[in-house]
Amino acid sequence: MSVKIIGGTFKGYPLATPRADSTKPTSIMIKRKLFDWRQHMDDYIFVDLCAGSGAMGLEALSRGSQKVFLNDSMKGAFLTLKDNKAKLEKAFNIDSSMVKVTNLDAKGWLGRELAYELPETENVILFFDPPYEDHALYLEVLNLLKEVNFMGEIWMEADRLKGPKRDELIGAFHSIIKTVEQGDHFVVVGKVV
Repeated sequence: MSVKIIGGTFKGYPLATPRADSTKPTSIMIKRKLFDWRQHMDDYIFVDLCAGSGAMGLEALSRGSQKVFLNDSMKGAFLTLKDNKAKLEKAFNIDSSMVKVTNLDAKGWLGRELAYELPETENVILFFDPPYEDHALYLEVLNLLKEVNFMGEIWMEADRLKGPKRDELIGAFHSIIKTVEQGDHFVVVGKVV
C-alpha cells in the first residue's frame, strides 16, 4: 500500500506505508482539509511524533516547511520513514538535513529532542496521531507540552469510537484554532499555552 503527497513540490509522489496493521494513515480528506487551510508551510517547522509513513510531515515539506522531524517508536514504521526520506531526497535532490528521522516513543522524543532541536517553538506545528486506544497518552503529551511551555500549534488526531472524547481533548487545550472532521475521525488544532 502507498499514500501520495497531495500538494506542493512533491505532489503525486507515492510513499510506502509500514507493513504492520499498527499504523493508520491520516485520511486523504482530513489531510486535504488541514493543508488546504494552511496552504503554505514556509514559516513552519513540522514535527510528527507518531509518523507511520511520514505522509503528514513530508506533505508539510512539499509545501515549503523549513524542516521536518519524523518520529515513530515502532521499528517497521521507523524503517519505512528512513526509506521514504532517502527516496524523496534522491528524487528531488533535497538536502538531507531538512528531514530528521528518529525512533523514540512520543514522550521520550518530547523529553529528549524537543528542547535540544527546537529551543524556540513559536513556529512549530506538532502533529500527534497515536494509536487511538491509548487515551492516557493524549493527555500525557498535552501536559508535557504545557510543562515545557510549547508555544507552537498542536494538531491532534483522534477517533470518536476508539479514541478519547472530543470534548475531553478540547478541554485540555488553552485555545482552539480549528477542528477538522471526517466521519469518526477528527483533528483538534490548538495551543496549550
